[in-house]
Amino acid sequence: MFTNIKSKAAACRLVVACLCILVSTACSGTPESREAARMKKGNEDFEKGDYRKAVIEFKIASQNMPTHAEPLYQLGRTYQKLGNVALAYQSFQKAQTVEPGHEGARLQVAMYKVGSNRPENLEEAKPVLRQYLAAHPADTETIGALALAEAKSGNKGEALRYLLLAADKDSANTRPAMVVVAWYAAKNDPAAATAITHALTSSHPASAELASLRAEVALSAHDSADANAEIARALTLNRGSRQALQLRLRQELVAGNTLGAEETAKALSQLPEKQLWSAWARMLFSEGKVDEGIAEFKRVLAEHPGDPSLPDQFSALLLTAGRRAEAAAVISSTLSRLPKDKTALLQRASLAIDNADLEAASRDIRTLQEQKAFSAPLSYQQSRLFAARGNVHRQGELLVETLKLDPRLFAARLDLAQLLLSLGNAKQALETLNQATPIEQGSVEHAYARNIALTEAGDYPAARKSIDASLARARNAGFLYSDALLRSKTKDLPGARKSLEAAFALTPSHPAVLSLLGDVMSKLGELPRFQAMLREAAAKNPRVPELQTTLGRLLAAQGNQAEARAAFTAAGNVPDAIFGLARLDMDAGAFDAARQRLLDLTKTRDNAATRMLLAEVETRKGSAPEAITAHYLRALELDPSNSQAMNNLADTLASRLNKMDDARFWAEKALALDPDNPLSADTVGWIYFRQGKTEAALPFLERSLKAKDRPTAHYHLAAALAATGDKTRAQKEYALALKQDPKSPARSEVARLFGQ
Repeated sequence: MFTNIKSKAAACRLVVACLCILVSTACSGTPESREAARMKKGNEDFEKGDYRKAVIEFKIASQNMPTHAEPLYQLGRTYQKLGNVALAYQSFQKAQTVEPGHEGARLQVAMYKVGSNRPENLEEAKPVLRQYLAAHPADTETIGALALAEAKSGNKGEALRYLLLAADKDSANTRPAMVVVAWYAAKNDPAAATAITHALTSSHPASAELASLRAEVALSAHDSADANAEIARALTLNRGSRQALQLRLRQELVAGNTLGAEETAKALSQLPEKQLWSAWARMLFSEGKVDEGIAEFKRVLAEHPGDPSLPDQFSALLLTAGRRAEAAAVISSTLSRLPKDKTALLQRASLAIDNADLEAASRDIRTLQEQKAFSAPLSYQQSRLFAARGNVHRQGELLVETLKLDPRLFAARLDLAQLLLSLGNAKQALETLNQATPIEQGSVEHAYARNIALTEAGDYPAARKSIDASLARARNAGFLYSDALLRSKTKDLPGARKSLEAAFALTPSHPAVLSLLGDVMSKLGELPRFQAMLREAAAKNPRVPELQTTLGRLLAAQGNQAEARAAFTAAGNVPDAIFGLARLDMDAGAFDAARQRLLDLTKTRDNAATRMLLAEVETRKGSAPEAITAHYLRALELDPSNSQAMNNLADTLASRLNKMDDARFWAEKALALDPDNPLSADTVGWIYFRQGKTEAALPFLERSLKAKDRPTAHYHLAAALAATGDKTRAQKEYALALKQDPKSPARSEVARLFGQ
């Protein structure tokens, strides 16, 4: 018995010992060792460029040893790499507080203070910088910071002394001088900037870098003679001076010296910096020498096959040059080798949107989002995708987001202005355009958009002045259209037609020109002539779908279905032509054919407009209500702010499924989004009436009729008035409805109330 107890005690001691070992192993290490492990990992992440992971490691290291400055200092360096200035400065300040003598933290805090313009900050920074320089006399960054501090303090002589000292240490490093020169330039003191560069080149005449800096300052001071002399001297000292070659290229472009610019660009492309390898090819593209540019780019690609950025540059240039098929081939080749290449994915998404392949564009955009490749160009392509889906609300949000990320993305600014114009916000469109950069405001595209915005805003004198200036600059289709739009607004229809005919002759495929020309000639009683013009232009330009679809719509409106079908077919596989053919099928009672066309279209271009037309097909065919509502719900999924889809859905739910509460929800939502829409007001009122809430129905029905006189509105108001006992008014409204349209479907809904 005793032995058994003894053995159990020994076993217990063994278990406890094992547990202690396990616990000590799990909790092994002092705070110092844990800090060291985290610092090691953080430094490894930092060296690999994985700065977000490094931030986490340095934070944990600091938590382990809060009295140590080094983790906080390294955290500040990491925030600098991430571009977060505020958090970097905060980390350096904390490091200095924890350990006032930490050299690196003291230096960084002083550097940030030099960035300030407050005299007290500058005076606090100077002794710290001098102390660091005494210990590190070759550190040109510190010398440059002292030079800037003295310049900001008004000590030009001391600033120059430090810059000369920096040049003595390393005459190829122009950064200290550049920073001070830029500060003087910002303070509108070009004489001080010029004096610095002259002194530096005099003390170091063999420095090509300083000669290039002097040339750049001379150019900004409009001293072309000195600039050219220093560029030439820099290139004599170093034929491969990137700065000097780039300055020469700039001069040659300004002077219009095409051959000289090409030679300089060719020299730049031979330099070792990879961002310059395609310089000559880009120059050729910019001059419109596309075939030569393509040949040169192919040579660069063959010479540098391992650089992934070059194919992206090539495809971008091809897209800009309109060589879409070749661009698509380059993009496809890039993605076959690098399936996650962000630039190529974005380019392919853009092409897919242009080609109305919205599903393919969606896939590429999702891939980019999964890679967290968020950027202004991605937001812009998303805005284009939502625009193609019909979701203008989301399009607008994304365009605003794009311009916040990059105010210089001009295409997004133009799209936002156009969207605001389409929504009737011409003044906001003008404000958006006025925020463009001066260079952008000098473009043809900006002038055209501004002309339209001024006209739509009703500022006709300003519009006239702007349009006249535009036409003096170039008589292109866009400017002629803006002239015609203003003339049509001011009732000068013959003048509008004259400008539109000139625009049509220049660019027969311009959608806005085609639309306004048809409207103006119709008002002038010249529709047959417009049709003849369309036929002639379509015959001359058989591959221009805009002409064929416009002709098809005109012929269909005249009841000429055979020729309309031929025109839509000739337009090819474009959405407008498919819509036109589907409507012809519907008119002919071929609902299955219309449905199939539209369902095929949704495989690539599933948008609200397509779903709305599918719902109309199902309605006219007499399909089950569920088939109709499914299309309206899909339209709302694609465009949640589509009030027409909401109204039509409400009508279907009420009239075919008797789901009055659901119907009223959608109808009221549609009316809230579009309060002036008489159809939505009528839908809300009629649902109230069908629910027996006649008093609630009357204001909506009267409001609807007041906004738009039409038979259905008279019939519905007549029914509501009859139900409230106002027989006289009810009979009057009913009589007006009968006179306008005795065959209206709305008559059958209310006839029993009038003994019919």
